[in-house]
Amino acid sequence: MGEIVYGDKVYGNKFGGDLVQGDKHVYGAGHVPDDGRLSGTQTHGGRAHRRESRVILLMTANPLRTSALRLDQERRAIDQAVTLAQAGDWLAIRTADAVRLDDLQSALLRHRPAIAHFSGHGSQSHGILVNDDFGLPQPVPPHALSDLFGILRGSLRCVVLNACFTHEQARAVARHVPCVIAMQGPVPDLTAIRFATGFYQGIAHGRSVRVAYELGLNLLSLHGHDDTQLPVLVAGEGVAEQTVIAD
Repeated sequence: MGEIVYGDKVYGNKFGGDLVQGDKHVYGAGHVPDDGRLSGTQTHGGRAHRRESRVILLMTANPLRTSALRLDQERRAIDQAVTLAQAGDWLAIRTADAVRLDDLQSALLRHRPAIAHFSGHGSQSHGILVNDDFGLPQPVPPHALSDLFGILRGSLRCVVLNACFTHEQARAVARHVPCVIAMQGPVPDLTAIRFATGFYQGIAHGRSVRVAYELGLNLLSLHGHDDTQLPVLVAGEGVAEQTVIAD
């Protein structure tokens, strides 16, 4: 089936209390059962099921001799989105800063994320840039990055390349990962931050990747941005609509 870049067709709490009998629980004073979303649980046919924990891995790099980025503000926005949605019981944020080439493998192996998110610089000719051993820019070969996600794709449902000129890299990664979000051109800091805010609000509230992506675009529109065409979603037809991190 053809691959789609949305906008362009490309031809891809423990419950408080103790269990007594069946579905009945004894709750402590003042405890009000929720609908299953706030405590990391879901209800099915009257039974409560705890959601499996998912990881968002935030990898960042801002090498020397590149313009300073507000990566801390982007991280804050993502963390706040998860916190305000009260999704912390099932959606964990892990970080890897000042990333080097070797860190890409180790971070993915260690955290086994559902979403792998890269924030930093991208090059039109080389893709994303990480740090070398001296803190200087080091390109990540696009084919090698794609292969890495292919090797470790087991838990991955979405990759976000929140850096300039990453849309071509996204198409390669999308051969292995259900959904990839990237930027098709130079991306201002505030655009990257606001898109991430809207996107992760959707994810944290249990919406599909497609809906979360559209919320990111909508937040840019609400703030009057004229660059809402920059974020692109690459996924197989119908895949982004069916991909939910919270299931």
